Amino acid sequence: MDGLARLGVDLPLAWIEEALEQTGMASIRRRRLPAEQVVWLVIALALFRRTSMSEVLESLDLAIPNGDASAVSRGGISQARQRLGFEPLAVLFERTSRAWCALDAPKHAWRGLSLWAMDGTTFRTPDSPDNRATFGAQGYASGKAASYPQVRGVTLTALPTRLVADAAFGEYDINEMRYAEELVPRIPDHSLTIFDKGFFSAAILLGLSLSGEQRHFLIPSKAHTKWEVVSGTPDDAIVQMKVSPQARADFVDRPAKVPSQ
Repeated sequence: MDGLARLGVDLPLAWIEEALEQTGMASIRRRRLPAEQVVWLVIALALFRRTSMSEVLESLDLAIPNGDASAVSRGGISQARQRLGFEPLAVLFERTSRAWCALDAPKHAWRGLSLWAMDGTTFRTPDSPDNRATFGAQGYASGKAASYPQVRGVTLTALPTRLVADAAFGEYDINEMRYAEELVPRIPDHSLTIFDKGFFSAAILLGLSLSGEQRHFLIPSKAHTKWEVVSGTPDDAIVQMKVSPQARADFVDRPAKVPSQ
């Protein structure tokens, strides 16, 4: 079993149909490329990134046959993707990530805790006026901007399986800490999450401590970090750190989400 047939074992058609219904994108009139087929096309394009849309469409036989056996034009494929939009894919991502991560978490648990990692990254996007206006790009000292618009994002990934469970992303000029702060409340309970030392901040620590249940974490401390040992040994201690009133106020008053794109 290979191709989309194998993927369909773990991605039931019912999930795709529910995502389309939930976002109001289910096809009403019969098309050669109905919405559910376009979802499969987008998934296939991610798997076969070096293959053109028309080649993927033909090789996987996604288009519904018609009487004259003509091929779907490139323009028709692009229009079908535009009609679909991003909302059904976002809903489907949330559904699959929850289901697949929950399926694997118990057998990979460590002392009853699910294992996660949070880290930031950047992506290049197609160079268009809309993408430059929405996401921006890296600027250089010379005053020039990067050749492509760039997206900054942070992901929450299941360590044992490398499945991306959640993500927050948007403008390149927004610090990845802001996107991490959006994701912190969505870390599962009874978990252990590993962070890079760049995420060591009052907002992240407060977010982990003031919400959720049994959400443990590992963050390398910075060289200048100071704390008071409450109990334990130097190698394994419970400590407390002072958080400035301003940092605490910023955490309480800060919106739950960064500006949406």
